[in-house]
Amino acid sequence: MCQILLLLCLWLPQTRAADGEMPIIAYWGVPDFATGDDAFRTFSECGFTVSLYPYSSYDKLVEACRVADKYGVRIIGRCPEVDSKTASVAQKLKGEHGFYGYLIQDEPSVPQMHEQQKLIRRIRSVDSTHCFYLNLFPIYNPNWIEPSTKARNYQEYLKAASSTSCQQISFDHYPITTKGIRQLWYYNLEMVRREALSSGKPFWGFALSVPHEVPNDKGNRYPVPTMSSLRLQVYANLAYGAQGIQYFTYWTPADSQVLKFHDAPVSEEGHKTKTYALVQAMNRELKSVARLFYGAKVLSVGHLGAIPEGTVRQTKMPENIRSLKIKGRPGALISQFEKDGHRYMAVVNKSHEKPMIVRLRTKNSIPRFVTKDLQEITVKSSYTVESGDILMFRLK
Repeated sequence: MCQILLLLCLWLPQTRAADGEMPIIAYWGVPDFATGDDAFRTFSECGFTVSLYPYSSYDKLVEACRVADKYGVRIIGRCPEVDSKTASVAQKLKGEHGFYGYLIQDEPSVPQMHEQQKLIRRIRSVDSTHCFYLNLFPIYNPNWIEPSTKARNYQEYLKAASSTSCQQISFDHYPITTKGIRQLWYYNLEMVRREALSSGKPFWGFALSVPHEVPNDKGNRYPVPTMSSLRLQVYANLAYGAQGIQYFTYWTPADSQVLKFHDAPVSEEGHKTKTYALVQAMNRELKSVARLFYGAKVLSVGHLGAIPEGTVRQTKMPENIRSLKIKGRPGALISQFEKDGHRYMAVVNKSHEKPMIVRLRTKNSIPRFVTKDLQEITVKSSYTVESGDILMFRLK
């Protein structure tokens, strides 16, 4: 227990956007050509706390930090000078209140992780107060495979990442496509959670908020997000223990003519789209629910109904629960976790299209239903869980 508390003390101050708050990060946040007050005010009003963007210069990065700070937002960023003038730039960024951390690389291979660790060491020799950000490939993308460096499986790829000086394990996996939910999503979450526990580092997960083509899969698309699809991605990540939620993307990336990005919360030109209000509502909900999950210790994760590859069936009844049954496909995700001396259970509807019925009986009067604003009320015998949504209970 003492070792666990020590690990928490080491990383919590460096991964909180604000004291006691789970970071809500926009990958491809406010770009360097739009770092004015209006852009960051709109960004903050959408519920984000961290904007991630690769800036074209040190001056642009600092400008973004200072404007963002006025609106309670921080920046994960990079600029060319981080490589060319590492020590002097790190010394200056160390004092920027709006700076959250260094964007090191997106989706690196194992050799690239080893190379980037050299840069991280140079930065750390000057600035050890900010986080370092690497974001990993999902299991379905074969580019993580590196036979020459003996990354024989995805778990070894994760271990290579956790052995760097990054304070968190970040990975992107976009499960919902027009062809259905990716089969390996929960397996990917299982492996990331396992590595997070092994390394003592928290993990950050993703939700997809920009429709586009699925690379190398003709006829398949990532659809326009719905409240249900956002909920499923966010709440499944929380159920597995995620300590940060990221969105790809906030600002719509320039159309590559291949991926055909469109309708992120903000358009290429900087205007709100129909997705903005959706993500804003999700973030408002997330900020409340995340207070229960942030800093919690996930004890177990099991599945009812369909059992995805690499996961386990929930067989043992949670504490003080006599029976727990569901009606609806593909079923439910059951997470048990501890927070502030209490034990909790979360039930997530794994369908982003249909509601699910949950019926339960308790052994005694101890369990309480926890609302999304964290109020505790009497447990009912039956609940309808909307698509992608979550139920929460305090067990003791």
